[in-house]
Amino acid sequence: MSTAAGRSTGPPTADRRRNRVPEAVVVVGVGLAVAAMTAIPFLQRHTFYYRGDNPESFVPLWHHFGERLRSGQWSPMDPAGWSGGNYAAEAAYALWNPVQLLDYVLVSLFDDLAAAAAVVQIQFLTLLGMGAYLLFREYGACRVAAVVVALGVPVMGFTLFYEASGWPAGLMAFTWVTWFWWAAHRQSRGHLLPVVPFVLGALGMTTGNPYAALGMVVVLAGIAVELLARRDHRRLVGLVLTGACVGATAALVFLPLVGTLPVTERQQIAMLANDTFLVPQLGDVAASSAPTYVPAILNWGGALIERLPSTYFLWFALPLLPWVRWHGWRRPDRPVTSVVVAAAVFGVLALGPSNLWLFRWPIRLIEYFYLALAVVLALLLSKGFAMDRIRARTLATVAVVAVGGHLSFAVRPDLALVHVVAALVVLALVLLAVAAFHRRGPVLSAAVLVVGTVLVVTYQTGQLPLPPPEQPDAADAADAATPLPPPVTIAEVRERTSSYQGTVLQLASEASSVTVPARPAGDLLFGNETLMSGHESIVRYSGMGFAEFVDALCMDYRGQVCPEALDRALRPAGATGVPLVDLLRVQTLVIDARLFPGPAAGPPPDGWSVAARDDLRTVWVREPVVGYDSRLSWVSPGVEVLSDRSSPAHESVSVRAATAGRLVFARLAWPGHTATLDGEPVTVQDGPAGLLTVDVPAGRHHLEITFRSPGLSVGAAALAVAALVSLAQSAGWLIARRRRRGRRGTARRSADRTDVPARAAQGPDGHGDAVPAGASRR
Repeated sequence: MSTAAGRSTGPPTADRRRNRVPEAVVVVGVGLAVAAMTAIPFLQRHTFYYRGDNPESFVPLWHHFGERLRSGQWSPMDPAGWSGGNYAAEAAYALWNPVQLLDYVLVSLFDDLAAAAAVVQIQFLTLLGMGAYLLFREYGACRVAAVVVALGVPVMGFTLFYEASGWPAGLMAFTWVTWFWWAAHRQSRGHLLPVVPFVLGALGMTTGNPYAALGMVVVLAGIAVELLARRDHRRLVGLVLTGACVGATAALVFLPLVGTLPVTERQQIAMLANDTFLVPQLGDVAASSAPTYVPAILNWGGALIERLPSTYFLWFALPLLPWVRWHGWRRPDRPVTSVVVAAAVFGVLALGPSNLWLFRWPIRLIEYFYLALAVVLALLLSKGFAMDRIRARTLATVAVVAVGGHLSFAVRPDLALVHVVAALVVLALVLLAVAAFHRRGPVLSAAVLVVGTVLVVTYQTGQLPLPPPEQPDAADAADAATPLPPPVTIAEVRERTSSYQGTVLQLASEASSVTVPARPAGDLLFGNETLMSGHESIVRYSGMGFAEFVDALCMDYRGQVCPEALDRALRPAGATGVPLVDLLRVQTLVIDARLFPGPAAGPPPDGWSVAARDDLRTVWVREPVVGYDSRLSWVSPGVEVLSDRSSPAHESVSVRAATAGRLVFARLAWPGHTATLDGEPVTVQDGPAGLLTVDVPAGRHHLEITFRSPGLSVGAAALAVAALVSLAQSAGWLIARRRRRGRRGTARRSADRTDVPARAAQGPDGHGDAVPAGASRR
């Protein structure tokens, strides 16, 4: 922040000292400050960064990926992951993002996955804060203002409480879009090699989150409009080329998804609808500086009121508006057309509809909208505060804070004290920041705002999420029944699953895992929590699912099942005449005692024995183990298996068949499987429950089955071409810059040579030629 009319309230030497600090040092300082601040939620609540999809989908899988990478194994599809094992087609697990691959290795070193999640999420929040600072500086904000606003961006409501807490792919996408925006705009001004925005854009695209692609398209469109406005067509062409190179990397990420869609539950992805789910309103934006405001929007479980501050922006943004200088906040050499365009597009999309093609739940775009507003806010704060009409400005600030407090109270009047404390703290801090600016200048004022951000984050993460409105005191009841918490440590889960053997099929519902809080976690595992047991599990998290398989088991995307699931699992599958559990090579059945009270309490079927039983689950184990050495699980009568071996992407089986027969494998028939019999192509079939099946004729034969994700080769080629084009573009940029510098240097030298005799011809008074005494001017 600067002072009025460009005057500094601090000593000139101090200003020069601040300007001598290298920009890189300030960027690192912002990162360290963000890391320290975002550690506060973790210190207050160990599982703050381990909620929602983090325990059920991401973090256990990161741990699994890291273990495989450390052992030298890697595959875009793992048949042991069943409907959740086609990682390349899932797209969201960032198989091709080098930063996240390193994080997977790091996570695999942890036993405590809540701590591992915190490390990764704080890392990306740190990167986000650093990128935001650079973005604000790129548009002309002064250092102090850029630091103040950049420290607030990583702790915006949706960013911290939703994405960092439970939707990490969204956080990673938002982080890289922020960095890409900075780099693309800097390239548009001719100050950055095109390969830099290409690399940052590729990092965003390879997160697999479609909002990264959308965010970069909007940013590029805004910068393109800005270049058109100043008629800089040469740089516009360069920007379009960079954008095309970034877009080409999407082929590697999304072509496997497109090629796999026909067998999934998400075959219909194009839609335009509005079910009002997670659709914010303009009133929510009006209360975006109230730390405890929760929007009244349709959300999880049909609730009509949020429990998290999902539309929170920055606590000081609206209350400080009466004090900012509205004239001259835009630098002539740094137009903000691109910011205005991006803010307009993101703002419109954030308000709905709820479903727009690949994009659903428009609240996911609120942080992108706020980022654009944050650029404007940093520019406004750079001009300093106006110190005239203090009474009127103070009353306006009081009114803004009061409106935010009232809106917070109106949604949740049962928590009036929480809202009052937040409003009073915000008001006091804002007025203190203004007073500090008036008396001591921008640095002390900025320090107050930074401390205020830390205090607000501490208060928010201590009070939120709010208890449900219908039972605000439920958390205080000592005998209250609560859902089992997610399992946190690998050791804890393996202790609770010590009776498991081989491949595990759990038939349970999360609604049954409600007990007293003292019960340890890990008895029932959903989604990718099953990876923590160390056993192959049919239950896995899948954002797309294999439709035929999940229908056969009546299983949802987290592995929850319906009451008919046990009958379906034990029923003969297709023409094989054997139960589906045999075809799946299941050795352990975990039965929900509340969903299946009769079977859980009774004797197991023939061939099974009870390994564990309590009021929550019954564990059956099979004796003996079924199947073969590979993933082959069943062959027709008369077919003898001579040898078999397998890997995630390969099956090799030698058979001798008295008559034509069929082979069924305990792996799903994902698109991308091909087979040869004695070197000749044969058809891979979709068998019972979607299991891969191959027919063989009579005689002795050798079968080879391989898998390659559809579109992966094309995507890899597109990435390679895009990288080469970007490097060539950067080389051309360097050559052109060197030539321009050479021409400027030649022009300067020519001007100097022309200027020397002219100066020599000047007289002592500088007006006319210098003529020696007694000499003629001729």
